[in-house]
Amino acid sequence: MRHDHGFTLIELMIVVVVIAILAAIAIPNFIDMRNHALEGSTKANMHTFQLAAEDYGVENDGVYADLASQAAIMLPPAFKNPFDNSTGDLRAWKDQPSYSSHMGTGSSVKGIVAYSDSASQRYCIAGHGSKALLALHLMNGDQ
Repeated sequence: MRHDHGFTLIELMIVVVVIAILAAIAIPNFIDMRNHALEGSTKANMHTFQLAAEDYGVENDGVYADLASQAAIMLPPAFKNPFDNSTGDLRAWKDQPSYSSHMGTGSSVKGIVAYSDSASQRYCIAGHGSKALLALHLMNGDQ
């Protein structure tokens, strides 16, 4: 009488195929959720930059910063690009010289926040997501 213990090759192949199918479904969903979360962090960074721009305006008699670097002084030290954790000009934030209420970032860097000012009276903040410009634009209260 023979008692074989273990799995046959066919059984093992079926298990491998089932795991591969589950991975093929789960991995793209995980990547999409991660990108969605990072875009949410970019929007939070846009709001943080808006608070810095408003703080600058309060400290300068209602005049907003002409350049992003002037408002960036008011940013917290932990202000980082959520996609790559980089900091500073052209990595986490940048100045956009041409003001528009529907401006772009002028950059393809994922997670970057762009600031633009119009004659020290208005500003617009835009952000770049995982694939394109985010639909959200933040502006001062006069808009």
